[in-house]
Amino acid sequence: MSIKYLSKYLYKGVISERNITANRSGKVTFRYVDSETETIKYRKLPGEDFIYLLVQHVLPKGFRRVRDYGFLHANAKKLLSLVQLVLHVAIYEIPLRDRPAFTCPCCKSPMVIIGFRLKPG
Repeated sequence: MSIKYLSKYLYKGVISERNITANRSGKVTFRYVDSETETIKYRKLPGEDFIYLLVQHVLPKGFRRVRDYGFLHANAKKLLSLVQLVLHVAIYEIPLRDRPAFTCPCCKSPMVIIGFRLKPG
């Protein structure tokens, strides 16, 4: 259970700005996913208590997150693949979602994408 809890903080911050839903009269309301029921819940706390909860997840000076080193580093994809191979990790392909076909605005028949162009810059 603690590994699952800890793993959520290895790749992202504790709370994103979009999950803070209100800040009125010194009270902060935020949403989170309950780890037991996996449902979205809301919590309202005084500002000081919210900051206290947030600061508990700040790393001490000199510490780095795990992903900055070793096989979780951004440049270590080959090493990560090797570790997964040695540990016999089953890697599943995520099925692609069906997308609606693009239709021609004039004749409404389906269009086939043959290429795309990115804007410069």
